[in-house]
Amino acid sequence: MADRRGIIVPLLILAFIFLSPDPVRQSRQQFDHRPTLQDVITEEQRALSEVQNSTYRNDRFAKPDAIGLNLTGLEPERGYSWEPLPLVQNKARTWLGHTLGEEDEAIIDGVLDLDLGGAQVYKNVTGFVHGKWVQSKLETPITSPTINLSDYAIQNPFNGRTTLHPFGRNITGDGGDIRLRFHERQAPLHDLFDVETANATPISMEVTISEEESGNEHEFRVYGVYFPTLGQAVLTTTSDKFAGVFALPHLAMSGATFEESRRVMNESILRSIQRQIDGETESHNPWTSRLEGDAAGTPFSFPQCELVFYLQQLDHPGLPETDSISFLNFLERELRFPTGAFLPPAPPIRFAMAAFSPDCGFMLESVGPPDHAPQEGDHLNGPKIESLHLAARHHILLFTATLSAQLLLLIRQMRDASTPSTRSRLSLYTFAMLSLGDGFTTMAFMLISLFIGGLWVNLVATAFVAFMSVSFFGMRFLMDIWTVQAPEREQARREEAEEERRREVRFREVMERLRSEREERLRQEREHRENAEREQRAQAAIERQEAAATIAHQPEQQTPATDETTPAPPPTTAPAPAPPSQPPANTGEIYPFFMPSDQAGLLPTTALPDPNRPLVLPPESFASLYTRFYLLLLATLFISLNAASWSPVPRRVYFTTVGFVYLGFWIPQIARNVGRNCRKAVRWEFVLGQSALRLTPFLYFYGYGGNVLFAERDYISLAILGGWLWFQILTLASQEFLGARWFVGRKWVSEAWDYHPVLREDEEGATMPVGWSREEEDKGPESPMQGRGSIDDGARRASVSSGKDGMSKPVEAEGRKADNGRRIFDCAICMQTLEVPVIPAGGSADSTSGGGGLSGPAGLLARRQYMVTPCRHIFHAPCLEGWMKYRLICPVCREGVPAL
Repeated sequence: MADRRGIIVPLLILAFIFLSPDPVRQSRQQFDHRPTLQDVITEEQRALSEVQNSTYRNDRFAKPDAIGLNLTGLEPERGYSWEPLPLVQNKARTWLGHTLGEEDEAIIDGVLDLDLGGAQVYKNVTGFVHGKWVQSKLETPITSPTINLSDYAIQNPFNGRTTLHPFGRNITGDGGDIRLRFHERQAPLHDLFDVETANATPISMEVTISEEESGNEHEFRVYGVYFPTLGQAVLTTTSDKFAGVFALPHLAMSGATFEESRRVMNESILRSIQRQIDGETESHNPWTSRLEGDAAGTPFSFPQCELVFYLQQLDHPGLPETDSISFLNFLERELRFPTGAFLPPAPPIRFAMAAFSPDCGFMLESVGPPDHAPQEGDHLNGPKIESLHLAARHHILLFTATLSAQLLLLIRQMRDASTPSTRSRLSLYTFAMLSLGDGFTTMAFMLISLFIGGLWVNLVATAFVAFMSVSFFGMRFLMDIWTVQAPEREQARREEAEEERRREVRFREVMERLRSEREERLRQEREHRENAEREQRAQAAIERQEAAATIAHQPEQQTPATDETTPAPPPTTAPAPAPPSQPPANTGEIYPFFMPSDQAGLLPTTALPDPNRPLVLPPESFASLYTRFYLLLLATLFISLNAASWSPVPRRVYFTTVGFVYLGFWIPQIARNVGRNCRKAVRWEFVLGQSALRLTPFLYFYGYGGNVLFAERDYISLAILGGWLWFQILTLASQEFLGARWFVGRKWVSEAWDYHPVLREDEEGATMPVGWSREEEDKGPESPMQGRGSIDDGARRASVSSGKDGMSKPVEAEGRKADNGRRIFDCAICMQTLEVPVIPAGGSADSTSGGGGLSGPAGLLARRQYMVTPCRHIFHAPCLEGWMKYRLICPVCREGVPAL
């Protein structure tokens, strides 16, 4: 029986992983000094009870000290500036008067029933609007609030306070752009709720405000209430320092709107609190202004400026005057629930806006009449979400047709480049860049389809067309080009490896020479020291011998006779030999040399690489190209997604730069034409078609104001991109007519065979075709017909005889002289005569054929009529070009010829 005890350890590990407490949650709770969720629910219920028990007052915000509401942000000690709020409401009331007419006061004050009134406005405003904003110039300047920032400083994990930080979202610029996106919220509680018949509905709005001077961009979300009959909306932010949604009913402009907004907000707030109690959400602030939601917030986020928005929908003068309200209601119902009725285009949503910040003390308003000229702006305009989706479907359909046209052109180009000769002319990087654009379209549309449910089918269908283009055709064609050009790359790699090996050999030779020179120098220094020591020892020995000889021949000293007791001196012995002298001190001229313990040299002696040994290069796989392609595609996609959240100026610079690089897809083909001296590699149908089709998305976003992304028109960037693409097309055209290397110096590129050389009589061994001879010319014409420069078919056939191997070979009939300095040859492909201009011996290329000679424009066009192979056979240019599409050999001698 199998031993199952080994399963206990994995089970224990899994149990530890799943049953252990979440360390992330514990660490977050440890540093989170915010109130608990239960405390938040209690405070929300208290604030809701405060609103339910309150009444409406017109002068509530006239004196900030007498607001009389126990709500966060409305306390007198907060120091918020509420005095300008009545001025903001008066501006909104003025816009309401333009929409409702003379009965606006009666309707908004509740004298007339809201159901009996009505304006020529949309009842459901789900959609997008955008326009310009400026700082409002009120008659009474806004008093800057006096706020103690230390009260809002967040605590650090060590129970201290962080450095004081100013409020975020503080809009200090003079003007800029603003975009609003309205969202219809779910019906509150009862089933009979209808947006078209209700007097007030909950609404949320995403706001994007860009400052023109600084380039800063602020994105946030606000919540509020919309009055469909009035076309008016009041929205506000909500945070820990301002209970916006609870105070919103008191921000209404009349008692009637106060009651309607309180009823709607009570129901909406109760639903949110119930979701918190039931555990459906753990958010401390269901009405957070963060676009990513309160769950993504941290306890260390800095406070932001609060804003209150007043929006008034303006009427639509373009609609029929009779029953315009009922017609607009029918049009709106048809947009939301289409039945197939034929209707005119829906007019855009038009809103006038006024925004007020009580804690930061600024007020914004939309640019438009009557305070601004119509040329400066027309407030905020944009399509309803249904109209936007309809326009997006049409635009996506057009883009799908563009992708299909690109695919059709690619298929035709693949059919034209079906031989190795034609594929060898194409640039691999040009078609890789085109495929990269299709791949980017595929991934971008698939990603967008996940967030826009109404356009999922259209986006996925377009992504499939782009995917089919890049996978089934683009990458297949890239693999064919890569396979054909593999020997060329192998040769280039081999040359690089040979050059690297030669550099290595030279380096090793230099290092070996330096090592030998150093060893020789050290040997000489060692011999010099030994010789010096030997000379010193010899000199010391000589000195000792001289000293001994001096002592031996010294006369005996005279002593007194009476001194008989004086002892005789001891016998003199030769001194011991002196020890060998120490080596001379290092004075900077001789350096010490340390020999390794193994007595090896300074550098290991290695055998030099054999230059005659064949190189073995690692194989090159197409999978490496696949890997680089998709890694570059993913990197571009991720960077572009990140760039979409940048401020306007860097974002536009980035996308314009990416477009400039992408639209330079003809640059690799131009470079390959120069390298191979190829005049034409791609069909002009493909060049012009792909250029126009690839430029279409940039025309849409940079030149069309009604694009679905609301991108501003930028004609300067569009002109730069269009001019850049046009410059490449002109360069390709000039390469076909003037030569591939007309703008490149001869020293910059390697020599390449010129199939259209200038023929000279004095260069028989160079470019003159085989069969021409001065001796044959001196003999004179063999017949009168030949002398007149025209021969019959029999003579033409006789001009080419058959050799022993059955191949055609030129005979003496070629090179017949014609008028105007031309000679007649026979084309071995079409068997027709060919007149070519030839410069006589001693003549100049500038003095022949007029128009500047053969080196001028006329001569250039004349030389384009014939082609001469390296084996010196001449043919019609169309004949040889058609031949070389299939085989890169000479039709006469079957020798290999370079590709065009």
